Amino acid sequence: MFQRHSRSRRTGVLLAAVLAVGAGTSVGPLATAASTTVPFNDGFESGSTAVWPRKGIDGRGAVDVVAAPGGHAGKAARFTMPDDGESYRSEIATSRLPYGSYRYTFSNYLPQDWISYEAQTIVSQWHGGTDTIPAVVLAVRADRWVMLVHWKLGSEPVNEVSYDLGPVRLGHWNQWSFDITWSTATTPGSITARLDGAQVGSHQGPNSYNQDTAPYHKIGLYRPNWKASKGYVSGGTPPVVVYYDDVSITPLSPTPGQPTAAPSSTAAPSTAPAATTSPKPVTSPPARPSASESAHEPPSAPPSASASTSAPATATATATGPTAPGASPGTAGDIPVEADTDTDNDARPLAETGPSDRTPLLLAAGGALLAAGLLLVYRVRTRNATRRSHRRAS
Repeated sequence: MFQRHSRSRRTGVLLAAVLAVGAGTSVGPLATAASTTVPFNDGFESGSTAVWPRKGIDGRGAVDVVAAPGGHAGKAARFTMPDDGESYRSEIATSRLPYGSYRYTFSNYLPQDWISYEAQTIVSQWHGGTDTIPAVVLAVRADRWVMLVHWKLGSEPVNEVSYDLGPVRLGHWNQWSFDITWSTATTPGSITARLDGAQVGSHQGPNSYNQDTAPYHKIGLYRPNWKASKGYVSGGTPPVVVYYDDVSITPLSPTPGQPTAAPSSTAAPSTAPAATTSPKPVTSPPARPSASESAHEPPSAPPSASASTSAPATATATATGPTAPGASPGTAGDIPVEADTDTDNDARPLAETGPSDRTPLLLAAGGALLAAGLLLVYRVRTRNATRRSHRRAS
């Protein structure tokens, strides 16, 4: 009896220790191993977008799940937006995550009949914060991929920096990966963009608005210049279509204050204000604005010496800075400030988060340790039951 009691007590103490370690783990090998935990993952094989809590369709656009094109297996989400003078958005979005570091991966596909458009078509954005421009944008401008980063500190105007991520390949499934550490008052921000396994862009510095509403991820189609309020009328072009598949978000565990270094060929982001929070007016923009029509935009400061709006395909990311007069539109003024009316903010307030919030890692590590503890208890009890059975038999 005494031996059984001692074994039970030892088992209870061991389980308590395991659970305590799981609750207190913040860094170390367990946290690193748990960094592969995926808090969000959707390959659309369910045939719906039900796991996405937000959907935004302005006009007669549509979001469907269909057989994936281009020889891609399984299903994919198809976003459609007609050129009817009313439609300008077809998107779905995830819930927010706490401020921290995450890897966002997804595949997208622009069909062969995609029509080049000189203003930007946003296909992915990270949005968060009341009355803000998206913090990070992936867009198609003419025949190039571009990444825009916006931030605002205190009462200063919104800052923007633009990166050329290379040429667009039509009829090709693009495998994207964005490693993002969201900036806070105490955490340097960073972004590393990869396309088909190769790094195509890197941003070091602020990339959010330091608000309590942490950014959430949107995918789909959004053409700000197609808004009727900007004077747009139907251009009579075929509907715009993009496909998405294999979307996931994975928590990362970087060393606080040590973001990935930018490649030497990357120009430093400009800190000069690129736009205010008031959108620039656009008067009757055509489906494909010409350079002369773009020249009617309010003049802005010329780009810096390191700026480049037509980086070669082999370039990494190049900061373009403010748009010069006569250049193609697509700066922050083309993205209207929007009120964040979503009420399901599941992120903790920014003031409660540390340099790199590890809540997802802690939950994963704690769950794994809890499972290990329960398995240990089960094995001990099974062994004790076997021993008692042998004693009775003898």
